[in-house]
Amino acid sequence: MNEMIETKTEVLSWLAGFGEYAPLLRILLAVILIFVGLFGARLFRWIFHQLRDKLASKLPEWLQILFDGCTEPAILFVRCLLWYFAFLIFPWAFDAASPVWKTAGTVMAIASVCLLTQGLWNSAGLCRLLLRSAQNRLDLETNKTMNSFFEKIYRALVLLFGGIQVLNLLGCEVNTLITGAGIAGLAVSLGAQSTLSNLIAGASMVIERPFGIGDYITLGSFEGTVEDISFRSTRIRTLDNSVITVENSKVSAEYICNATTRQNRLLSMTVGVTYGTSREHLETLCDDLRAMLKKDPQVLPESVYVMLSNFGASSIDIEIRCYVTALGGDEFRVLKSRLNWQIMVIMEKDGCDFAFPSTSVYLETPVSVSSPAAPDDGKTE
Repeated sequence: MNEMIETKTEVLSWLAGFGEYAPLLRILLAVILIFVGLFGARLFRWIFHQLRDKLASKLPEWLQILFDGCTEPAILFVRCLLWYFAFLIFPWAFDAASPVWKTAGTVMAIASVCLLTQGLWNSAGLCRLLLRSAQNRLDLETNKTMNSFFEKIYRALVLLFGGIQVLNLLGCEVNTLITGAGIAGLAVSLGAQSTLSNLIAGASMVIERPFGIGDYITLGSFEGTVEDISFRSTRIRTLDNSVITVENSKVSAEYICNATTRQNRLLSMTVGVTYGTSREHLETLCDDLRAMLKKDPQVLPESVYVMLSNFGASSIDIEIRCYVTALGGDEFRVLKSRLNWQIMVIMEKDGCDFAFPSTSVYLETPVSVSSPAAPDDGKTE
């Protein structure tokens, strides 16, 4: 900032050489700088893009990410710098000792820090680059989940250091604040145990990766698609399109079934047939069901299992088991519906009937007991 003030002094000394025309020239130059700052954004953007195109093949990827992230903040910084110079050059009524000059310099410094923070915020793609370089070493199938998690940590640190620098420019004792924050942190550490446990659980889930963003999981009594994993919680969209948020500590304590990672899915059902069905009809039914399943393109033929499994209370049970390639919930339900329709057709063709829960009631007629003969008293009616 001292360099800017020295530059301002040199410019004013140069303009002073014009004598009585110096104030007019200062006003004219200030107006030109203001208009260039207002309407020169497109020109600045074109210059930056031309520079980006010429340096694209020479810059490493991490510098390209920084350049792209800082382009818009740099354009806004140039415009603010032009307006600041216009403020310095304009012939104000107050003198150089006025606190207005110091305030203007502080505002410009804070704006510079904020724009630099925005540029680093936009450059969060550096996390993706670092994770991609470590992908083979960590043996990750995808770094989408880890990238989302560490981008949030990166941006939180950028905001933290940017805020500290702004407070420093405002004259706050940053060291005192940090010391006080440390003491306050010790005071509230007991109350923040749940937050800390959620943060540690979230970090462990991202590193161990039992599931990722976009995976379909079953978590306790809930199942759905993972939408986000944050510092504190995991967000899941269920089948009824509602969103549930579960703390990371509770997620890590549950049994997690990740349906997305499986290569096939088990289909298991039981068909109940009436007890009046003959053995020949049952054998034919099992053979036809087995053949139907093996012909289906989404059923693994070698996994088909159709057997008479049980004599139930009101039905002869035929167990059907096979592995299918329909992994998604909607796709699996469509396949199951199609197979159920085919089972109904085969049952009708083979002359078999579905059993349903029934109860047989047997009524027993009690044997009547004859009354003893009356004694013969010799009288005749």
